[in-house]
Amino acid sequence: MTVRTSPPGRTGLAARAAAITAAAAAGAAAVILVMAPASWIAVGVQAASRGTITLGEPSGTAWNGNASVILGTADGDASARTSLPGAVFWQINPWALLTGTLRITFRDPSLLAMPLAVRVGALGGEVDADRIRLPASVLTGIGAPWNTIRPGGTLDLDWDTLRWRSAGAAAELRGQIRLTWDDASSTLTPVRPFGHYRLQIDGLYPGAQVRLATLSGPLLLSGGGTITTGGHLHFRGTARIRPGTNATVAAQLSGLVSLLGRRDRDGAILDLAI
Repeated sequence: MTVRTSPPGRTGLAARAAAITAAAAAGAAAVILVMAPASWIAVGVQAASRGTITLGEPSGTAWNGNASVILGTADGDASARTSLPGAVFWQINPWALLTGTLRITFRDPSLLAMPLAVRVGALGGEVDADRIRLPASVLTGIGAPWNTIRPGGTLDLDWDTLRWRSAGAAAELRGQIRLTWDDASSTLTPVRPFGHYRLQIDGLYPGAQVRLATLSGPLLLSGGGTITTGGHLHFRGTARIRPGTNATVAAQLSGLVSLLGRRDRDGAILDLAI
């Protein structure tokens, strides 16, 4: 007996066409995702930082790429833009995304003491302990008063493992950060260096304690403050010339002291609330 098969109806053909189209679209999307250019990361970083961080000349893919880092101000002031030395390389672990975790490793031999690992999940994340050395000139990218002071010297930033937790509107960041400014100088004074300083942040956010101390040098900077809920910094300190400093050196530092804060007898009051 001969069995005759009837040609597929319009519904069957439409279903097959839809399946083929969906498979092709999924394949194309997968290829695009895997081959996503590093420039996509650059666009995201610039948007997230509101223009204060720019990734220059991005190369590679979004998953494994590199770029130079340029710091600037939100108002786009070209004179305040500062390029960090070297290039930052990043690598994103795609398999970790399947568990709901974003894992990124950063490498930059000219800046980082070791590869920096960052993990971000739905409820928080952590940044491994590391150390960064930067030219103090990068501070000009913050804006006033640093773009007037034009600092020189070296910044040494190190931290313990930083952990943050977010739950709705509440957020918490814990750890310890230390920033040392070695061989501090400025274009506003010929005294080079005028000091060595350390800024320490304990406990972090909210309620972090901020302490500034002078390690050595004729210009004494000191003070303390807190970082409160909402990320607001309240800091109060003093800037003054070390007693017994040579009269010529003291005179050469006077203008810088006046710029740092409100004049008060033999020094200036550093009062910051942001």
